[in-house]
Amino acid sequence: MPKEVEDDKQNAEADGDETAAPREKVEFPWLALCAAIFFDLIGMIPILNFFSEAFAGLAFGFWQKLYAPKTNPVITFIVAKIADGICLGLLPSNIAIVVFAYIKKRAASLLKDKAPAAAKALESTA
Repeated sequence: MPKEVEDDKQNAEADGDETAAPREKVEFPWLALCAAIFFDLIGMIPILNFFSEAFAGLAFGFWQKLYAPKTNPVITFIVAKIADGICLGLLPSNIAIVVFAYIKKRAASLLKDKAPAAAKALESTA
């Protein structure tokens, strides 16, 4: 039996709740990270930058909505592009979008287990 499932069962038994489901394991999106690295590298070429950044914004917006439905991809995209513009395109904004979506999904998963009331509050603000 996998260690995570055993740990979840032990935690449920310690809490006195034997019907608790094991926590959903949030995997890091390695394929999306590789695509983000690719688009950030392509974005360093001046002429291709306009097209690649627009396509990457659409692609990662759709991906983010599928990966973490509670996040707002439009706000994430706007904030990432503003930060990208301030730093003259030197920051890897597409990588930041992927990492942000992972962190938000992981935090929501942990909150759901630890504090259901806080998880509902987080869902209502997203």
